[in-house]
Amino acid sequence: QVPFFLNTGDVIRVDTRTGEYLERV
Repeated sequence: QVPFFLNTGDVIRVDTRTGEYLERV
């Protein structure tokens, strides 16, 4: 799962325990 506001192909960090968006990398 990725935040809906990110475009496909964006490289991000997501806390896999909570699914919360952390930052773009």
